[in-house]
Amino acid sequence: MNKGKFLLFSFFLGFFSGQVKAQELDYLCDSVLKAVNEESEKMLKDLSPKYSDLKALFDTNDVDMMNYQIGLRQKDLEYHARKDMKSLRKFAKRENISLAKLEKTEYIYKIDSNAEGFRYTYAQAKCVNGTRQYILYFTLIELNEDWFYGEGLRVEKVVVVKQEVPDYDKIDRELERKQEAREKARVKAEEDKKKQEALILKQKEKVEKELLKAEEEAKKGKEKEEKERLKAEQAKQREIDKEKKLKEREEARKQREQEKEDARIKREEAKKQKEEARKKLEEEKKKKAEEKKKEEEKKKKEEEKKKKEEEKKAN
Repeated sequence: MNKGKFLLFSFFLGFFSGQVKAQELDYLCDSVLKAVNEESEKMLKDLSPKYSDLKALFDTNDVDMMNYQIGLRQKDLEYHARKDMKSLRKFAKRENISLAKLEKTEYIYKIDSNAEGFRYTYAQAKCVNGTRQYILYFTLIELNEDWFYGEGLRVEKVVVVKQEVPDYDKIDRELERKQEAREKARVKAEEDKKKQEALILKQKEKVEKELLKAEEEAKKGKEKEEKERLKAEQAKQREIDKEKKLKEREEARKQREQEKEDARIKREEAKKQKEEARKKLEEEKKKKAEEKKKEEEKKKKEEEKKKKEEEKKAN
């Protein structure tokens, strides 16, 4: 891991897990070497910062955002630990290196600090396996006065050269390359910081949008309730109007039936009066006929009486 990659790492320490507290760098280096001997990702992750150590890095009142960021950092650590150990195993298998048999002879590290004041060191663990020599590289970081494993675990075989003339041009080129790399890392770190700030701003905007959406939904809910209330009132009014119409129809029907009944009674009375008039007329005709008959009988009797008187006079 070069210095530029560590600057990026210092901004994105995104992880938490169980840890082994390491007050001394030698002890921490021994622990890293033990994890390499056992090819254990878990042991490597246990040497990384835990939640309380990472929490001190965040100056924020937004606890949910802090927990979210620390959770992301944890995923990054798990990924890097797996990747580091996987790459180390793959390289060791290709180069026929027995990681379990690596024995430490010396630790080399120089403590430095970045622009934010975080201390770190690119540790080198010189190891041997039989007659062969190796160097185990990794980064250590300091948080809250404690040292932890960072990332960049790798191993290289030391090629022993009997006599070597320094290539100063190459050294100069390497120094220039490192300076360029550091400058690129600095620019990249600034860009990443801006991205982080943009992400936080985006999260706040998202929260505000969700609040606005909740308010709009609440408003829509109230409008829906009001519509349903008006709809219920209209339905109730329609029900009342319907009952009123039914009542009016019933009263009209009863009135029509009453009118029919009155008309029937009137017809019956008229029929009865007509019948009585007919009977009265018949009685008058009968009475006149009887009177006429009596008159004729009386007249007949008078004629008979007159005839008898005339016969009597004649005799």
